[in-house]
Amino acid sequence: MRDFLILVGFCVFTFLLGMRLKRRLEKKKPQEGQIRIRKNQRPKMAAGGEEPPLVRERRLRRERRTHYFTVVLLFVLFGLMIFMIPALVTDLSMPDRIQYPHFFLRCFIFVFTIYIFVLGYVKVSRRIKERREEKRNPRK
Repeated sequence: MRDFLILVGFCVFTFLLGMRLKRRLEKKKPQEGQIRIRKNQRPKMAAGGEEPPLVRERRLRRERRTHYFTVVLLFVLFGLMIFMIPALVTDLSMPDRIQYPHFFLRCFIFVFTIYIFVLGYVKVSRRIKERREEKRNPRK
C-alpha cells in the first residue's frame, strides 16, 4: 500500500513537471498590437517607475504560475508529512525492531519536508499579504 502511495505521489509530481515543460516549449502565438519601445524611451520609463505593459504582463503571468506551482507543492508536501507520521510512530513505539539507518533517513526526510513546507507557506502568505496591500493602495 505504501509503495502504491509513493508511486501515485511520484506520478502527480511528474505530471506537474510535464505540464510546466509543455507550457514552456509550446510555440508562442504572435501577439497583435505590440507596443514597441524605443531605446531612448526606456530610461524615461525607468525613471518614472513605470514598466512597459508587455513586461508587466509577462511578470504577472510568471508570478501567477509560480504561485500556483507553490500551492500545489504545499499540498503534496503536506500529504508526504501525513504519510510519514505513521512510519515514524511505528519506529518509535518498537525500539527493539528499529533499523537505525532507515530511522535516521525517515527523520531526515521528515525534517526536510517540514522545512520546505514552512518556507513555501511563508512565501505564499507573503504574496497574499502583498496582493491585499496592492488592492488597498493602488499605484497611480
